[in-house]
Amino acid sequence: MAKAARELRAPRVSHSLPRKLMHLPVVSDATLGAASALGTALVWSIATLLFKKSGERLGAVALNYFKNGVGLLLLAATLVATGASLPAETPAADVLILLASGVVGIAIADSLFFSSLNVLGAGRSAIIDCLYAPFVVGFSTVWLNESLSWRSGLGGALVIAAVAMTSTRVASLDVPRRHLWLGVFYGALAMALTAAAIVGAKPVLERYPVLWSTSVRLLGGFVALTLYALLHPPTRRVAFAAFVPQPAWRYALPGAVAGAYLAIVLWVAGFKYTSATTAAMLNQTSTVLVVVLAAVFLHERLTPMHAGAAVLAFVGSALILG
Repeated sequence: MAKAARELRAPRVSHSLPRKLMHLPVVSDATLGAASALGTALVWSIATLLFKKSGERLGAVALNYFKNGVGLLLLAATLVATGASLPAETPAADVLILLASGVVGIAIADSLFFSSLNVLGAGRSAIIDCLYAPFVVGFSTVWLNESLSWRSGLGGALVIAAVAMTSTRVASLDVPRRHLWLGVFYGALAMALTAAAIVGAKPVLERYPVLWSTSVRLLGGFVALTLYALLHPPTRRVAFAAFVPQPAWRYALPGAVAGAYLAIVLWVAGFKYTSATTAAMLNQTSTVLVVVLAAVFLHERLTPMHAGAAVLAFVGSALILG
């Protein structure tokens, strides 16, 4: 009866509106996944620049801890605001997999990424990040039985060549050779762990809402860093102090919102609604964006060799994931 009453009160001209809406195109999961992956690249590019600026005042672990705390708070608020309920009959094994994914891919990998970012700068780190693509393809082939094309070998070689070019020391950056290679190593290890964490959790991610699974992963990363801080006094001091209002928040706070909330939700959504390889390829467009933005806004030196490395790395990633 309530429905009938609403129909009687509605103006006659509006009767055709529901029928028109029914004919609007429905966005497919593949399209939603692709859009989410591209959105991840844009948002993460901006967050990377903000993290580089805030990393000049905060250490890698402290910045990661602050980022995760802000992201977890925002995700929790979003879940409450949307009235989202916990999935019914969630197996403990699924929760443990998501928590472990957060420990590896957020607590450990992101701390290594920030360490690499502080040494290499945003532009070079973006090129190192292209190692993420071959790692995703490799893990997806072994764990998810996704196909691996012949182009992957050539693409992998191009990415490795780009990383080697990135490792060339630029005198004006005043980065000692040892620190340079350490930054490359940290960045490469971060990409390996990030890829392993998300690909390993993909079967579980497909069964649950994006916000809920993202929150569980971030919770795993936050708890792991909290335990590490409690057991390591020097880290505890700087990690807890990061939550005290300070000048570093000028970049750290918007970076955390973009990198630990917007980007991570879009990233997981990309993996949920499309294949792991497609999501990774679209994520990789952040390479060119970060290199250009770092040169414009951070005034990082962009030599012809490093510009070529960025293009080479992107092409290699496209070949791997194409």
